[in-house]
Amino acid sequence: MSNTQLPLGINAWIFLNEDEPAGTNYNSPTSCFQSLINYKVYDSINLLGIAFFEVVHNSNGSTIQVGNATHPGNSENPNDSLSNQQYLEYVLRDAREVNPDIKFLATMVYSGNNTLASVFTPGGNAQDEATAFANNLVTYLKANGMNGLDVDWEGDVSARMTQTQFQILFSTIRSVFDQQSEKFYLTIAPAWSSSTYDFPTLNSAFDVISPQFYDGTPLSSFLNVGMSPSKIGYGAQFEPGNAVPNASAQQVWDTVSAGFDYQGSHYNYQDIFMWRLNSGNFQFEQGQLLILSELAYPETNNSFDDSDVVFASGSPNISQLTVRSGDVLNAVQTVNTGTGTYNTGTQPPGTDKGVFTLLQHGGNSGASQTVNIPSNDPIVSISGYTGVWYGTPCVLQLTLTGQSGTTYGPFGSMAGATSKTPFTQTGPNGQTVVGFKGSTVGVTLAGGEYTNIIANLDAIFSIPNSVQARSKAAEAH
Repeated sequence: MSNTQLPLGINAWIFLNEDEPAGTNYNSPTSCFQSLINYKVYDSINLLGIAFFEVVHNSNGSTIQVGNATHPGNSENPNDSLSNQQYLEYVLRDAREVNPDIKFLATMVYSGNNTLASVFTPGGNAQDEATAFANNLVTYLKANGMNGLDVDWEGDVSARMTQTQFQILFSTIRSVFDQQSEKFYLTIAPAWSSSTYDFPTLNSAFDVISPQFYDGTPLSSFLNVGMSPSKIGYGAQFEPGNAVPNASAQQVWDTVSAGFDYQGSHYNYQDIFMWRLNSGNFQFEQGQLLILSELAYPETNNSFDDSDVVFASGSPNISQLTVRSGDVLNAVQTVNTGTGTYNTGTQPPGTDKGVFTLLQHGGNSGASQTVNIPSNDPIVSISGYTGVWYGTPCVLQLTLTGQSGTTYGPFGSMAGATSKTPFTQTGPNGQTVVGFKGSTVGVTLAGGEYTNIIANLDAIFSIPNSVQARSKAAEAH
């Protein structure tokens, strides 16, 4: 994937300590970790920050290790708990299997006594300690198949590290990283400005600076104190309690794709770094990341498929449908609203639901009609006609039917069609329509305008999460 507006791509953090839903572990079929695999969420990520790592001291100076935490055992052996080290190994293995190009960053803990500030000891030689740490760090990263260090800059680490120590540590890490035959990344996510930055080092040593804008600090606060506008990324978060522009993938992408102006020049954000993929509303987070990826990296072929987005999001029902049509079906776009615990939106639970605005499939010709679908009367079937329209095979007409029998449409008059074949698709066992997959085809309209219309269309039907996980696992074996 490439996007000149986003040189370092879409990145995300994962917090090893937390299991969602409660009571699951990494290997549980409905686990948030399995969802990342089943719906190929990892395939949309360039850099994955794995939180949190700690500084530990040994006879050769200091190095890093993943933080200690235990996780529930398997149902057969509930007392046989799993460790964070095991989780780390699982994530590295499974994410790389989904996305062979993914890079892994060790995200450092920001609070307590084992932050990066503890690399330096009272009375020690700061340069020697920094050099030993940087060398040991590279040894650890190589041994574990990881690709760099990520710094969560807030709390104790920002309060306890001096400006001189900042300069020595990060310039040394950058120097040692650059001596390696492979690329190692150094990234930082500041929550706010800090008096302990050494700005020349910050701007030269780090590949990207992705402020945690979700904490409420504006971009100007970071730029005006000396952060390089050419290094700025965008820190996003889709957890409850956030304000815009973190309410949806579209809002984040609208901000990021516009870039920003500073002192008479225009700049692009270098990346989007999202906290995180496995919180208490992990379905909302994972769904928004997939939509964000589709916005940043639109399909270059004529196919489309909402499956991974809607299944990762917990199969939320369609709450709004926008159709463009004239003689034939020109485009479809859904808004899905989730009501489950794990797809709550960014507002506090109980005040907002998880809303997923999927991408439009098709072109902008034809008349646009938007219909709202009641939550107690979801769409359960689609029907219509396929055929040939002025020499082009396509979907001529579409009608949607709710659970109560209410119909929406028909969309598409079928004028100009030379053949018509009816179709009907109904979900088994009362399953609802949650999205679409199919393809588009380019046509030239009577006025000379070139556009895309829907060539073929299939409904995607909801599947209970446990069934989704089992079926995906079966496909993989």
